[in-house]
Amino acid sequence: MAERRYLHLNLVANDINLHQGAYGYERAHGIAERSTFERLLEYGRFGDQGLFTALFIGDIPGMQGSPAFDGGPAEPITALTAIAAHTRHVGLIATASTTFYDPYNLARLLASLDQASDGRAGYNAVTSVIDDFALNYSLAQHLDREARYERADEFLDVLRSLWENRELRRDPDGRLRFYAEPINHRGKRFQVTGPLNVAPSRQGRPLIAQAGGSGAGIRVAAKYAEMVFTNSSTRESAAEYRRTLDTALAEAGRAPGSVPAIPGLIPYLGRTAAEAQEKLAELDGYVDWAPIAPFALGQFGIEIPLGDIDAPFPTEALPVPADVEATIKSTFGNYVGLYNWIQQRPGVSVREVVAQAVGRGGATHRKFVGSYDDIVEDFAAWFADGNVGGFNLMFSAGAQSIGEFIDEVVPRLIDRGIYRATPDERPLRERF
Repeated sequence: MAERRYLHLNLVANDINLHQGAYGYERAHGIAERSTFERLLEYGRFGDQGLFTALFIGDIPGMQGSPAFDGGPAEPITALTAIAAHTRHVGLIATASTTFYDPYNLARLLASLDQASDGRAGYNAVTSVIDDFALNYSLAQHLDREARYERADEFLDVLRSLWENRELRRDPDGRLRFYAEPINHRGKRFQVTGPLNVAPSRQGRPLIAQAGGSGAGIRVAAKYAEMVFTNSSTRESAAEYRRTLDTALAEAGRAPGSVPAIPGLIPYLGRTAAEAQEKLAELDGYVDWAPIAPFALGQFGIEIPLGDIDAPFPTEALPVPADVEATIKSTFGNYVGLYNWIQQRPGVSVREVVAQAVGRGGATHRKFVGSYDDIVEDFAAWFADGNVGGFNLMFSAGAQSIGEFIDEVVPRLIDRGIYRATPDERPLRERF
């Protein structure tokens, strides 16, 4: 009998995804200030309490262009290894760049996280895009898109081979011993003999996830990923992405539908839709919008002067995604999401675009404003379509909004029969 399908909800544990007014909101509501590390551990506790499938930590390996309150998130593998000791169930997915890391070194680090968490580790593969970050890693300049994805393809091949060419085996004398074989990889960019000197966890190897919506990114995901982090703002765009990914999966010799797509979402919630709107307006009120306007398009490397914050946005100057896919300076899927959002709103103001792109958190991912019951209905509709496996949730006001979701929305989802009522004890890969 087929296993019952449930909605996957992942908690994105980066303060960079908060609303830009979140800290002002916390001060106004008497919420105690916490250190960066205390806030990370807080995400971990919420991960278990909310029955989230996994925590998802992004990485920003430098300061350039980062509007994060603390200058950028902690290094994800280190952070999640610490969180592992304070959690029991939630999966732990770390982001790291295939452009900047060495595959053998990253294989060791992630395998160690997998041991520390007893088979709850995952890896989100990204290629990175910002030139100033490349200069931190002894590169003269950033690789172009084609070279980045060529490197990512070979990188993931090496990584997976290192992980899979090892085992724990019980010998005739009754002792459990670790065995590993060389991989003897001789490629265009990497020369790796192996074997990997870290024993596997109970899940064998970490889950491989991938984030990015370009054609090259989807092709890499189709070869290696077991979950993809997407940007889909409508059910129609989610269906289109599902068709594109399934075509790529079939071309890679994998079953269509076998890799869940998990779009990002930022919920603004209240007992009623009006209350949710009031909360959003309050958060907006703590933001000085003009100074952050350059980040709205600057994150993509697109230079369109933005003048009066309340003027109409110059929509006619915005390039169509196909024209900038090869040159975009941030995740292509995020740009597509922002472009579509703008096109659907004739006369949208500069302020509204800045809010959607960076001010209200979660990059350009979908913002949901409504009541607790409204979001349950929304999730149920997307779930019934079958085009997404769930959502990567980024919360606008940190602890207060996460706790509200756990208290008010999670029980409703359980009652609806689309969310697990008990923790998932399986290794992370088996959950997806």
